Amino acid sequence: MDIEYRQRKKSRYPWWVKTVDRMTTETDDARFSKPDMHFLMHLGLVEGEQAQASIDQSKEVVARMVRNKVPGKSVRDLALHYAANTYHNSTIGSLGDPVFNDFPGLRKIQNTWKLHPPQTLGLPAWTASPQEAAATIEKAAIQLGAPMVGITTINSNWLNKGVEISPDVDKLTFEGMTALIPERMKYVISLIGVNPPDLTLRNQTELGAAGDRAGYEAAAMASNRLFRFIRGLGYSAIDGIAFAPQIPYAIASGLGELGRMNRMINPIFGGNVRIGTIITDLPLAIDKPIDFGLQRFCVACKKCATACPPQALSLADQPGWEPFNQWQAGGKKVYYEDNRKCSMFQYGLDIYCSTCMSVCPWSKQDKTALHELAHIIGAKLPFLGGLLVKMDDLFGYGLISEDQKLEEWWNQENPVRGVDSQQGR
Repeated sequence: MDIEYRQRKKSRYPWWVKTVDRMTTETDDARFSKPDMHFLMHLGLVEGEQAQASIDQSKEVVARMVRNKVPGKSVRDLALHYAANTYHNSTIGSLGDPVFNDFPGLRKIQNTWKLHPPQTLGLPAWTASPQEAAATIEKAAIQLGAPMVGITTINSNWLNKGVEISPDVDKLTFEGMTALIPERMKYVISLIGVNPPDLTLRNQTELGAAGDRAGYEAAAMASNRLFRFIRGLGYSAIDGIAFAPQIPYAIASGLGELGRMNRMINPIFGGNVRIGTIITDLPLAIDKPIDFGLQRFCVACKKCATACPPQALSLADQPGWEPFNQWQAGGKKVYYEDNRKCSMFQYGLDIYCSTCMSVCPWSKQDKTALHELAHIIGAKLPFLGGLLVKMDDLFGYGLISEDQKLEEWWNQENPVRGVDSQQGR
């Protein structure tokens, strides 16, 4: 496959982040296995009567906390949480909203209202070199709400169960339990939404959940807008949410490295990110992976694992090859987590928990010289990760507890959507 790498006019990262030819997470195709989750399942760890029982239980828990005036659990906090979840449907944290409106992966928000591809107007599709097209996609995506964008190519190993690449179809096609993606749609665009840290540091409350949802919504809304932009250029586009795991594509396109929490860590926004993915046939120059020392840093840090409320994250001294259960992909050397324990903890409280992402030392939204120095040390001297964690604790970073008046957030002044998208750059 003849693919062109992108030549950027300006790096999206500071000098201490370097590009590399291979992802820093070690992989082995001989060990590869897909997780036992069909693309139709989405958040299918809890289904049917069990799901309804969890929803009923969560309603009781939420109502009791509101009546007992638990900080971060007021009706006002709940309202913010639900408002932040308007465009990102899920089975938890919204008291039982459906996962999808129609067929899995085809959101109603991706409608064709006032969308006329050039072909329908008797005009040719927009054309440009792969380099110019990649720069155009990045510029448009940032305008449409994505702080950062990366591009790579589709990988048949990185598709959900029941999804295949086919040379015999011209558009996304469903044949029984199988989704077929046209072979020409070989480019994958990844973008991020950022969780507002002032909210997510109030994790395990409705305010924290609102911050978690805000990141998801930011990624979902930017993805849908970029989906329409690509269609408007005259090319095909598929929202990858139901068809492909988003993390490997984001890492391959240089948006971060895989951390101990088994999620992507971005060198600017840390773990406080959510990912959107679009599959397209628009020819694009692709990006390379990056290395900012995270693999060695995570060995010593362990802060996400020790802070995890249900203790679902690994405290192992080194990553391993063996998946924790059938819902995880094999073939990568990582810190596998107990994802069912994580899921059931959230279902039980009807809450979104992003504690691991919030306490990660890389997630600080601060432009002080001290924090910049900490980033440089973490990237260039990752074996000092343990020292940086001690400094993190010494300066009082971490979740905001009840005695620090969780709801003071309502009196703070924050940037739009609570995120400074230019931090550290």
